[in-house]
Amino acid sequence: MYMMRLVVRPVGYLVFVMALLALSGAARLLGQDHELGFFSERLSQTLWRYPEITRRGVQTAWLVWAGLFGIALSPVDPFSTPWDEAALVAVALIVLWHRLYGERRAGR
Repeated sequence: MYMMRLVVRPVGYLVFVMALLALSGAARLLGQDHELGFFSERLSQTLWRYPEITRRGVQTAWLVWAGLFGIALSPVDPFSTPWDEAALVAVALIVLWHRLYGERRAGR
């Protein structure tokens, strides 16, 4: 049971962060006028507001990113093109851009 938790827990954190990002994306795409957009924005804001909820998932997501980037740079890379490295760097730059220059909200 311990080994199963050791494997499943990081995957659960990663899926949680991906679901939270999808919820935030749905809120942006649907907008405030749509009822589902309004609800998903309120829910995602509430969840992002509490770092004790999201911290472990975000840390796990960055560790997975670092692992994938390490595999992409190594000679064991399953893809022989440089596009996987470019895609991983683009993901990191988008996240960092959003964190540094993204919209600041009151109460955060």
